[in-house]
Amino acid sequence: MRKVVMAVLLLGGVGCWIAGNVSADEVKPAAPEPTAPTARTDGQLSALIDAEVARIWARDGITPATTSSDHAFLRRAYLDVLGVLPTMSEAEIFLADKTENRRAALIDKLLSDPRYGQHMADQWMAVFTRRSEGGNRNGGDPLFGNWLIERFNRDQGLDQLFYDIITASGQAEDNPATVYYSQHRELITPDIAGNATRHFTGVQVQCAQCHDHPYEDKWKVADFNGVASFFAPMQVRRQGDRVPNVGLVTDNKRERMDDDKLAKKLAKLPEARKQEFLDKNKFSRPKFLMGEALKIDDATLWRAAWAKWVISKDNTQTQRYMANRIWAFLFGSGLHNPVDDYNSFNSPSHPELLDALAADFRDGAFSTKRLVRAILNSRTWQLAASGARQKDGNPVETWHFAQYPVRQLTPEQFFGALLTITPDADGSRRPGKGKDNPYTRMIREGEQYDQRVKAGTLRDNDKKLSYDYDALRKLEALYETVPADWAARRRMAAGFSRATSDDEMTESDAFSLTIDQALFVMNGEMTNKLSSLERGGLMARVLADAKDDADRVRVLYLTVLSRLPSESEAKRVLEYARTSGGWEDVFYALLMTTEFATNH
Repeated sequence: MRKVVMAVLLLGGVGCWIAGNVSADEVKPAAPEPTAPTARTDGQLSALIDAEVARIWARDGITPATTSSDHAFLRRAYLDVLGVLPTMSEAEIFLADKTENRRAALIDKLLSDPRYGQHMADQWMAVFTRRSEGGNRNGGDPLFGNWLIERFNRDQGLDQLFYDIITASGQAEDNPATVYYSQHRELITPDIAGNATRHFTGVQVQCAQCHDHPYEDKWKVADFNGVASFFAPMQVRRQGDRVPNVGLVTDNKRERMDDDKLAKKLAKLPEARKQEFLDKNKFSRPKFLMGEALKIDDATLWRAAWAKWVISKDNTQTQRYMANRIWAFLFGSGLHNPVDDYNSFNSPSHPELLDALAADFRDGAFSTKRLVRAILNSRTWQLAASGARQKDGNPVETWHFAQYPVRQLTPEQFFGALLTITPDADGSRRPGKGKDNPYTRMIREGEQYDQRVKAGTLRDNDKKLSYDYDALRKLEALYETVPADWAARRRMAAGFSRATSDDEMTESDAFSLTIDQALFVMNGEMTNKLSSLERGGLMARVLADAKDDADRVRVLYLTVLSRLPSESEAKRVLEYARTSGGWEDVFYALLMTTEFATNH
């Protein structure tokens, strides 16, 4: 079985940190002020991308690939924007369209499709959560994901979205963003701080937790403790007998220690108690990384102060990280790599382009849709997946972006593709409703439990529980709004990640169709349904509706690969089908190809 191997050259760079002080009055508002869009037009931004990338081609003597074919563009656009394949009818309509602006029109159509938010949520959920723990606590993962979906679809600024997650408080039934914190069984301040700096700024400061940073001379243990202090007042409170046990995220009062106060208190303590006091107050001195100490005494505002600083218009590092993340979503690698490890030893492959995209993203109200649209309309993104060459004969590196980088589908994309070619892909079957809603099930279990308590039939060794029906009904209503097809592919992706993780519990980020993955798919319930000749299966529909064998080949190729077969392919498939009658074999052969399992 063929497997695509992609080499990614990890280049990078460190952005500058602007860390001015923040007053209590500046922290109290629940949201940052909206940014008035003053950025380039979409066309100007696409032209800027192409000009900067072409400048590197000229410098390195590179001839780029030609523009991709319409069918390659079509499939790529659906996978990169919606995370699914086009249906057969969608493919036929686009491939028959000969208007000059058909590609730009399709991009606009896809960005207005509600599945855009679903795919964008999938990509950010891979950053924020572990895929294999798809349910988290009490089904919190889909609620958090659905919260992200709604915001991406209405194009809320990414700065506001970051702010809302960082400052999230309360319980999931009232604020699903709290799942970012409550998903953890134990909230450990250093771990949360390390994750937050990586997830929201692209900087990995956690290496300075126990000792001075190994390769950043300016980052000391005290700097890490200063960042971690912003999160020290936070905790997740759980009642062991409460159902649902989602956890209440709160910020507690605690004393801030500046240098003078710390010195005075230490001076009064005997030598034997000084280390104990320092350990206890390790995370009580909030300080911005490479900046000033926070002067706000109210510890319940520290997290909001850090969030304000993260999304500050002066914080160019966050803006570079945001723009680079979105670029990496669309190309498989960033202009700076790794995307979440900016440091002094990395530099971006296209520094001027990254700076320009970051500034434009800020000036464009942090609109994710706008940046995605500009990238997709660029010549760079629309290049063919092969054909680039370098004048000295050396291979073209991935970071040159001289041809579209072929990459394996993520598990969500792979199962999204399978769902697209399933006969009931219109979403009429909603797995999130009724008996499949976990909160509906909890309510029924609670009612049965209460009846047993009232009847006195509860056994002595049965766990004593307290069902919060108001919370459960809120969660039940929230879960009913979760898109069915998205929830289904999330569940399948989580099952795939659990089944194919390695001995160190490392999750698989892509569907590379290794032997175990192929067996997972070939023996899966959905694949069996698709290949079934019984009524309702894809193959049954193809055999019944197609006019003749040639039409069956056409339908299968359009459905599975989003393109028409070549003349030689059609001839070979027809010969096989007519001699063996193995239409199921043809379907399996197409499904197990590298062409289906990759974005190209």
